Amino acid sequence: MHLNLDSLQMFTDLVETGSFSRTAEKNFVSQSAVSQRIRTLEQEYGETLLERGQGRGKVTTTAAGDTLYLGAKPLLQSAVQLDAQMRQLSDEIAGTVRVATVYSVGLHALPPRLKPFLAAHPRIAIHLEYERTEKVYEDVASGALDVGIVACPTPRRGLEVMPFADEPMVLIMAPEHPLATQQTISLKQLDGQPFIGFADHIPTRRLLDEHLKGAGSRVKIIATFDNIETIKNLVEIGSGVSILPADTVRQEERDGLLVVRQLSPREAFKRPTGLLVKSTQTRRAAVSAFVEAMRQK
Repeated sequence: MHLNLDSLQMFTDLVETGSFSRTAEKNFVSQSAVSQRIRTLEQEYGETLLERGQGRGKVTTTAAGDTLYLGAKPLLQSAVQLDAQMRQLSDEIAGTVRVATVYSVGLHALPPRLKPFLAAHPRIAIHLEYERTEKVYEDVASGALDVGIVACPTPRRGLEVMPFADEPMVLIMAPEHPLATQQTISLKQLDGQPFIGFADHIPTRRLLDEHLKGAGSRVKIIATFDNIETIKNLVEIGSGVSILPADTVRQEERDGLLVVRQLSPREAFKRPTGLLVKSTQTRRAAVSAFVEAMRQK
């Protein structure tokens, strides 16, 4: 019997996300590859580790799965730390860079930069996690992660913030919405409009509130979410309008599911996103290379 760290990593990712599709995204493999890894682990130990729930793709752990997860998590963390120590000895541009980001950045703004970086650095592996904003700050500060990427970054003690991207914000609506006939729209025109917004704890919500208030526009918030995909789905069916980063709605615009309109020139604004790293940390060569490649020039 032997331990395969890649299989254990996929297993712990699957436990934490509860989703085969998200685990596949994090590990840059297909869903079938994740399923095969889990089956191999179950055959190795002769135990059922996971049970599928009622929701599509959702999974929960069995008692054996709980035991494996609790044992695998510290083992994987120790392996990453050991790898970092050994890589630092030679300052080789190789190894694993542990990155966490929010979904809206990780699914849309990150891939165009990540793909050429991985092609240029074949000896670097990126372990990507999707976390809530506050958890990203905490994990970078604790050293559990090498780099965080968040929207509307704020200074924190012990962390260095570097610009990642400035994302233009656009108004989205269903194709049949009355405002869809206009090419540019002012924030004041949204006064009283049903609005699908971000949850209160999401930094982008505060950014939107500031701009709407500055324009004297009081939208009618009928629902709030921390998931940008849910916001888009509700706008598609005509529940209300919303304001989102332009890159996150390009596919829906191409497919004719959403109408995307620019805000008036005087009111147009962007959402800043930033990289988070520990300010007091001597960085491995792989981490430094990643940060330099991701920074907004």
